[in-house]
Amino acid sequence: MTTIDQINELRAELMNCDFSKAERQDAEAELEKLEALGAAEELQFEQDMAAWSADLK
Repeated sequence: MTTIDQINELRAELMNCDFSKAERQDAEAELEKLEALGAAEELQFEQDMAAWSADLK
């Protein structure tokens, strides 16, 4: 499962499921970690594409 899929699934669960306070806090913390990971993956992809593009010139 990709990071974005995990983010979307967790967001849906947070919106549609009843969690205890502790479970919700854990899920929200996990979502923050996944969002940071997703941002890092996107940045890495952009850097890789820029390097690839530079190699073509």
